[in-house]
Amino acid sequence: RPKIEEKDKEGKNNIFGYDLFSGSPTTFAQSTNIPVPSSYIIGAGDELIFQFFGSKNQKKSSFVSRTGEVVVPFLGPLNVNGFTLDEAKNYISAQVKENLLGSEVYVTLGEVKSIQVYVLGEAYLPGAYKVSSLATVYNILYVSGGVSEIGSVRNIQIIRNGKVIRTFDLYDLLLLGDTSKDLPIRAGDSVFIPVIKKTAKVNGFKRNYIFELKDNDTFKTLIDFAGGMKNVDTKGYYSLELDRFNKTTLQRERKLYTDLSSFQDTLVQDGDMLSLQKTVSDTVGSIELKGEVVYP
Repeated sequence: RPKIEEKDKEGKNNIFGYDLFSGSPTTFAQSTNIPVPSSYIIGAGDELIFQFFGSKNQKKSSFVSRTGEVVVPFLGPLNVNGFTLDEAKNYISAQVKENLLGSEVYVTLGEVKSIQVYVLGEAYLPGAYKVSSLATVYNILYVSGGVSEIGSVRNIQIIRNGKVIRTFDLYDLLLLGDTSKDLPIRAGDSVFIPVIKKTAKVNGFKRNYIFELKDNDTFKTLIDFAGGMKNVDTKGYYSLELDRFNKTTLQRERKLYTDLSSFQDTLVQDGDMLSLQKTVSDTVGSIELKGEVVYP
């Protein structure tokens, strides 16, 4: 996808999280060196390698057929379709011990199958993708270019067999470095990206972006997303200006705060703009201006 223009690198009109995919590749390079989890599901196209010990000493490999069977040397075909890697190992090992007296087998996974998954909704490049069966949700998002400019980065849904099995919030990855919620993808899964619903903009903070917010997010959450305040006087002389659309008057209104604690637990509304400004003096207190003025 096109790289973010130089003028937008400081955020400004970018939704935070969008630039994660600015350098996305056009293909997914399958890694052959990553460890395979014991919960990996065996299916057609996977290669199993058999190393026999004891009365039989031989190393051979066989691919799982479309019917889910793998040909085990000296035994013949065994159905392992849908087994986890651990289950397949235990099952084949038990069959060898039962039918080949004095022999044992060590089973490992060789080449892995390719699967087809779908990236739908407000994706940058929606469609069907053929990827390694070791791919995860983050891999799929990356190779597909991520979300479009109206797509949500905090409500990415994984749909399996018609049901949403998990939702992903990319802010967990971007702000906390948390990859624990990443999920191995399965054949036929859909990664669905809904339209973004609620955003707020900040200015004068460490991260000046437009942030996606959830229904229960407060201004404290928004400021945490923005990395906290910067350029604040050591004595604490600053002001926060909130520009908000009033749904009753259908006009934008501005309010000035000199104390964050007075509104940090207030829920953020869609379209809010929060600006941090240095106060020119150490005057304590404030006045409220009402009536027919441009900015009450």
